[in-house]
Amino acid sequence: MSPVIGRLAPTPSGELHLGNVCAFAAAWLAVRKAGGRLLLRMEDVDAVRARQEIEDGIRRDLDWLGLHWDEETERQSTRDYRPTLKVLQDHTYHCGCTRKLLKSLQGEHPLSCRQAGHETGPLRLALPTQEVRFDDQVFGPQVLGLDPSQDPILVRRDGLSTYLLAVVTDDIADGVTQVVRGADILPFTAIQQYMWRLLGHTEPAWAHTPVILGPDGRKLSKSHGSEAVASLRERGYRPSDIWSQVLPWLGLPSASYPAEVVDLFDWRRIPRGPIQVAPR
Repeated sequence: MSPVIGRLAPTPSGELHLGNVCAFAAAWLAVRKAGGRLLLRMEDVDAVRARQEIEDGIRRDLDWLGLHWDEETERQSTRDYRPTLKVLQDHTYHCGCTRKLLKSLQGEHPLSCRQAGHETGPLRLALPTQEVRFDDQVFGPQVLGLDPSQDPILVRRDGLSTYLLAVVTDDIADGVTQVVRGADILPFTAIQQYMWRLLGHTEPAWAHTPVILGPDGRKLSKSHGSEAVASLRERGYRPSDIWSQVLPWLGLPSASYPAEVVDLFDWRRIPRGPIQVAPR
């Protein structure tokens, strides 16, 4: 049986918040219980927004929380995604649609671009009309459809690779066998699994943790509703204060650190959410 290889993949454009911590904790616990390896990968494909001081803060937060990794892999901003695009070349095309046109179509991409033979513009992946089936370790059997009117962009008009192209390429290159992330990403799993197969690889095990909502009922994000972990630490909170709140979101008892409850971790105990954070 192949070893479990998981990853923590923070984006250094915003500080860690409790929603991040929940997903990272599940990834960490699953790998530790399986005796596998945990990777750290900085997902800085958007070099315009990535900031070194944010990355430094994320590393401090992870260390303070006790979420230590075994190996750090190559960051996205230094990787070459051209080999992946070459493999996918029979399934990609340049899109000549303007933002104004796409807006008028309410986000649905016109299939005419596939046959137009544009030589410039964003590079899109041509999706078939197809169902994708997989088992999610939290949400169970899934059947998601691929929609050709939603052909995703792999390379932007300015030549920068998108997150979709980067994350699939990186997970394959890093040997990742288990992907853990928030349930808000679940609908995008079909496209990623399709790409794994186009690239000739068996997709990883997928696991999606509950969406964490702020006191106002909106999803926590780096820009809304959640005080950053760094801010909580500066205000005098201890790791145990964070874990007493987060671990029960994963169906676990409160503890000072996740290492204390590794043996109790079970995907089947994780609620499917969403979970709302009480006001502080």
